[in-house]
Amino acid sequence: MKVIKRENCIYCNSPIKHVHTIKDFPISMGTTTTKQTCDLSTDMIFAKCENCSCVQLVNLIPLEILYKDSHAHSVGPTWQKHHKSFSEFVLKHAEGNIVEVGGAHLILAHHLEKSKKIEKITVYDTNIISTTDSHKIILREEFFNHKTITTKPDAIIHSHVIEHLYNPKEEIKDMSNLLEENGLMIISAPVIDKMMKDGFTNAMNFEHTYGLTKKLLRKILANANLEIIEEKDFNEHCVFVSAKKVTSPVEFDDSNEDASYLDMFIDYHNTEVSRINSLLKNPEKTFIFGAHVFSQFLLKYGLNEVDFSCVLDNDSKKQSQRLYGTNLTVKSPKILKNIDSPVVILKAGQYTEEIKQDIINNINSNTRFIL
Repeated sequence: MKVIKRENCIYCNSPIKHVHTIKDFPISMGTTTTKQTCDLSTDMIFAKCENCSCVQLVNLIPLEILYKDSHAHSVGPTWQKHHKSFSEFVLKHAEGNIVEVGGAHLILAHHLEKSKKIEKITVYDTNIISTTDSHKIILREEFFNHKTITTKPDAIIHSHVIEHLYNPKEEIKDMSNLLEENGLMIISAPVIDKMMKDGFTNAMNFEHTYGLTKKLLRKILANANLEIIEEKDFNEHCVFVSAKKVTSPVEFDDSNEDASYLDMFIDYHNTEVSRINSLLKNPEKTFIFGAHVFSQFLLKYGLNEVDFSCVLDNDSKKQSQRLYGTNLTVKSPKILKNIDSPVVILKAGQYTEEIKQDIINNINSNTRFIL
């Protein structure tokens, strides 16, 4: 596999400087049924812009390889709450003809279609995994761009899409160009720097290839002639933004990014992996939660596969498969029910508490967690 090399900053196009490398990181954060010898990997290289200090990855995976297999299956309580809150935010600002970029589950579209304000929702996604009989929802299994657009929408919405873009400054501007003056772009985006400050291992990876901060988000929108109407925190790790298309230049803070969160993230995991290793004693009773980048990151950072019985995950479509990049099989957390005082490594970012409570309340209250 030939990777794409990012040599210049995604925001200011200046040279970037290598800071930290995790060797041979698996390119897919999902599960697989193939042999481990088929797994692909490459170095995960963190870099900083020499000019504006924006944090970003150097090695990029070709999109047709990166998204070859979908790993987005189950949607838990946190995401359900998010989609409901985001739909309410969208409906506060938007009406008429809506385009949703992404949204393969159609959860957001189904929330929006209930409103009389919404005439039509066209969902663009290259991997739509749900169906609908709604007369308001139109499915387009392709990219949204000037070639595929049919009529200019009143609003373009996207949830947790911007962090996946390899060239966010240009790609958001391209989307903005498809809006009429005063048309809206309404976004839900992760606050990557805050996630990394809190040690979330799902913050930056081969799908989230740059450190999206609130400041950087505002810069990207301003460059696209999008003037912010409202900015609202869903929580400290996710922000909703509504912006309108204007013809005049948009004022914004163009000062350098504070990239200190990258050093904090690296230092934290150097210490944390050593701490976890010192606590692992009985592999038959020890598990790691998350058939996802949560577990892959910790394993590549120094945890040893032989210290774990298996990977736990609630997604039935992942169970009995192998976590990509490892030799660990995925099983349901329900297997903990018959184990005396099991130990679970649980570092699932913003989902940690809901997973912990589910295991304690519904499976095995004697489970000990290493958080």
